[in-house]
Amino acid sequence: MKAREGRRKASRTAAPFYDVIIVGGGPAGSALAWDLARRGVTPLLLDRARFPREKVCGDYIEPRGLRIIQKMGCLDCLQADSPLPISQSATFVNAECAYQGKIPFYGLRNDMPPHGYIIPREKLDSVLFETAAKAGAVTLPETTVTGVTVGKRAMIVEASRGKDSTTYKGRIVVGADGVNSLVARSTDLLVSDPRYTAVSQRGYAEGVDGDVGEAVFYFERDLFPGYGWMFPMRGGIVNIGVGVLAEASRRCALNIPHLFADFVQKLKRTHPRCRKLRLCRPPIGGIVKTYGGSGPNYFSRGVLIGDAGSFVDPMTGEGITPAMESGILAASIIMTALSLGRFNANLFSAYERSFRAYFDPSMIFLDLCAATMRNRHFAEPWLKALAQGCAAAQKEPAFARTAGAYFGGLEINPALILSQVWFNMASELAFVLPKSIQAFFNKDADPLFPSIREMMSWHLSWWSSVFDDPVWHATWTLDLQRKWLKFISSTRGLPKDPRADGPFERN
Repeated sequence: MKAREGRRKASRTAAPFYDVIIVGGGPAGSALAWDLARRGVTPLLLDRARFPREKVCGDYIEPRGLRIIQKMGCLDCLQADSPLPISQSATFVNAECAYQGKIPFYGLRNDMPPHGYIIPREKLDSVLFETAAKAGAVTLPETTVTGVTVGKRAMIVEASRGKDSTTYKGRIVVGADGVNSLVARSTDLLVSDPRYTAVSQRGYAEGVDGDVGEAVFYFERDLFPGYGWMFPMRGGIVNIGVGVLAEASRRCALNIPHLFADFVQKLKRTHPRCRKLRLCRPPIGGIVKTYGGSGPNYFSRGVLIGDAGSFVDPMTGEGITPAMESGILAASIIMTALSLGRFNANLFSAYERSFRAYFDPSMIFLDLCAATMRNRHFAEPWLKALAQGCAAAQKEPAFARTAGAYFGGLEINPALILSQVWFNMASELAFVLPKSIQAFFNKDADPLFPSIREMMSWHLSWWSSVFDDPVWHATWTLDLQRKWLKFISSTRGLPKDPRADGPFERN
């Protein structure tokens, strides 16, 4: 009897009413909470985790993200441990280094750092969460949201903390709760399309020779469409991982843990500084949903930001910067709603117009690039084309800055990228006939010029895809046509990439 009396009983309490309740305290939620707090609103920021906590991620914060963090006033805190600046990159194609040198599109603007950082999410998210609290947000970690309901006069959020259950009410609820967002599910906005979902496995390893600020990317058939990465930190520690499109993983029965294990061994064999590479602890897996599958991301009395809204680069899978950008964009719409006292879906539709205007000029092109690579039958010609592009980038800095920007560039100009790529292709094709004739009369040379072999490779890959699965091939082709039309219509007037100037310029 005394034991029962001594037990803590579950309780239910009524919490204060908030103007804005943000579910999820990652980069998106914390950036939004900070922005609202500095504008005079006191948001409630809930997260189920106890910080610091581990998160599956490449941990790569590129210059645009560092610019936002600097604006938030917490970059100095992240730099206290002297993180390794990332300003170099190396690209391996089929285990051979195809490009190595300075990241060509870093250091071109004075309003952002000329480098990136690898900051483990364990530290990054804690710092951003604390920054939101210092700005004036009410932060509650270790609080699990169990239900979200859209009411006529308020949003109702059910949450538990330990054995206590609480009902929170607010005028607005923001879903920043990741790829499996409860807020998105509760509002019928959850995206689950495998064409826009990548599955990954990430681990930390040690034993790399030298502290070199070089991001390493591996492209090969086994990881197509996807890639492997190695991002360095101080002390020979690296973040390593693999990511593959979920659609390909399902259709081809790819085993992600096996791909990760093979990738680790490949690094040890082929990368000169990884001979003594060893995992610090077992790897963990996760998923990301890319911008191509993003929906309207708004509902009556709320919006979705970050991973919950599929704000992830379709080519690289990078999501930290887009997450924070989406949060900053949402802040302006929320402030408008609060000032007008209107919270219907029609008002929040302005959020979709805002993020489309901001992300579409670059993301529509990147989504088109990602869609063309969905077909694994084209792995070999694509990898050859990538190797040739890397070789051209190694020789021509201008080509590297512009054409290479489709993979992590800070300012995407689709028309210029395509014009440079097509110019290089046209230059190559212009010499097909004379070089083939010359090769024919040279007994030591292959009479079939490489350009002809490559065109035949693309043609054979096409028919291989048709015969393997004609229904899937037809749907993929139609999807490509639809994306091309969307891309063409979006490039009228050649809009500048707004992400180059950042989200604060639009607020």
